[in-house]
Amino acid sequence: MVNQKRIQEALGDLISWMETWKDRHGAYNGFVVHRTEAKRMGLVHDTAWTQSALIRGYGNLYRKSSEARWQNAMIEAADLFAACYDPDTGRIHHTGHEDDRFQSLVSCALGVCALLSIVDLVDLKRRKRYIKIVCDHFSRYWMDVLWVETEGAFKFAEVDYYSQREDRFVVNFNTMAAEAFIGAYRATGENEFLNQALCIGDWLKERWNHAQKFNEKLLKGRVTIADDPLSEWMPPGAFSYQFTKCKRDPDNDVVLYSGLSLRGLYALYSLSRDKGFADIIRSQSAYILAMRDPETRLFYHTAKNGRIEKKPLFVAGAGMILTGLYEVQPLLGDHVIPEDTLESILDRVYANGSYPGFIGMNDTGFFRRDSGGVVWEDVAASMNWNAQLFEYLTLLVEEPQKTAVNKISKSTFIFSRRFIYSDMPGTVQIISWWPPRSWGIYLYTKKRVKAWVSFYPKQIFGHLRLWFKRITQ
Repeated sequence: MVNQKRIQEALGDLISWMETWKDRHGAYNGFVVHRTEAKRMGLVHDTAWTQSALIRGYGNLYRKSSEARWQNAMIEAADLFAACYDPDTGRIHHTGHEDDRFQSLVSCALGVCALLSIVDLVDLKRRKRYIKIVCDHFSRYWMDVLWVETEGAFKFAEVDYYSQREDRFVVNFNTMAAEAFIGAYRATGENEFLNQALCIGDWLKERWNHAQKFNEKLLKGRVTIADDPLSEWMPPGAFSYQFTKCKRDPDNDVVLYSGLSLRGLYALYSLSRDKGFADIIRSQSAYILAMRDPETRLFYHTAKNGRIEKKPLFVAGAGMILTGLYEVQPLLGDHVIPEDTLESILDRVYANGSYPGFIGMNDTGFFRRDSGGVVWEDVAASMNWNAQLFEYLTLLVEEPQKTAVNKISKSTFIFSRRFIYSDMPGTVQIISWWPPRSWGIYLYTKKRVKAWVSFYPKQIFGHLRLWFKRITQ
């Protein structure tokens, strides 16, 4: 077991760093570097993806120690998220994560689940307000806009800019929706929420059974990574990221979202005791644990059509996967907690208490930047991923009253032949000149919701990519 003193120190240092991004309203600002090319670098306001992990994490600490400092932080984060609800439209602002155009189901669900997780820890007035927001949002946005009766599931968002021709039904989005409905059922006793969760559960089981039959044929006769760590083939137990009306067969099995999905699947199992959900949990957990790099013990990115795409490896964001594995521990046992992965993450801490986002962002996608090498997207410490590690550490720490949170005085400064990255107590500077896809200049005052400078020549890169395609065809 990881030493508790180390966990306490890591947690305290990470909170100290996170506080440098927190504004006077309780919002934890920060740029977003997603697992793909997507970024949100100009507007760096709070996002439900981050706030939800903070609400749940501070709730975990308060339950364990009853300290006012954790209660205050929990309420601040929760009130800030609740204030993002628009009673005129039923929508929740800042639920696009990497893209402000979206009000995506998963971001909304993460925030809703976080509010419901602490309703027993707040005063009666807040409890009633949080539950009212949740129920109103369910009715006016989820059911009226996102629910597709013919599919038996929720679509990605009201407008899906990534798939404008047909609706997408994302597995982890719907598992989070199921968790949210179960949370609402437990808070209110209303059977409509229970029935909706079980309806989503039926869709998940149907999609899972189809995926497993497809994957069994795909992997038949192949040596997978479960048997040989050097294999290029994924292990059994994968659950595809998404389906559409026309695309019913699985293709992309993202490890991060498999970890997140465990939360909703376990909520369904805990409520129904349906063996089908238990089987999915066991298989997905085995898939996740097998999808780790033998050298770093960090999680691989995904598998497409059965073949593993190893990069980027998740560092801070692995906290989301680890939290999912922690939640299913009562069903699967202690072996499901990969201590070597946590040790590997903690070994990568910066002097200011934060953690990098990735390893290998330079080895991903079309028109790769060049052959390997570190880029600024690897080393940058972003709130959206560090918040996930924070939540996981709050689950592990046993005596949070021993966790010291001090004012940050140290900085992180990385200078390479490709970029400069500086994270100081009050400011962040990123200047990158190579490779072309990483070009950019970003200057921040942390408590400000907008960058002073955010120059990301995405269009220039797009033109270069089209030119490259033309001359190579």
